[in-house]
Amino acid sequence: MKYFWQISNSTAAFYGAAVVGLSAVLMHLWQGSLSTEAVARVISALAMLAFHALALLAIGAQRSSAKLTQLVALLWHLGLWCFVWTILAGVFVLPFHYSQLAPIGGQLFIAAWLLFAVTAWRRS
Repeated sequence: MKYFWQISNSTAAFYGAAVVGLSAVLMHLWQGSLSTEAVARVISALAMLAFHALALLAIGAQRSSAKLTQLVALLWHLGLWCFVWTILAGVFVLPFHYSQLAPIGGQLFIAAWLLFAVTAWRRS
């Protein structure tokens, strides 16, 4: 796990770029071509991606060697891929759309946030 935080931070930065890019595409390219429900789903996915990208960058700035903190980051990454990809794949009919992954992604988010709460008590 020598490069864990470098990979995590780089990936979180990619998430940030994806949020900006997809938001621009949503407003300029897809405007008027998506239903109100589809737009709401995309915005929800982008909000989740943006929020967790910032959270990942915040804990990544600490570069903690604590395994629990690394587990939190890993669960957030997995949750994002399960949740965000499932939502976007459903709206845009992309490959590998498995609707069952969205709830798993949400559960990974919840587990990671609860583990993150534990990390506050494990620090010395």
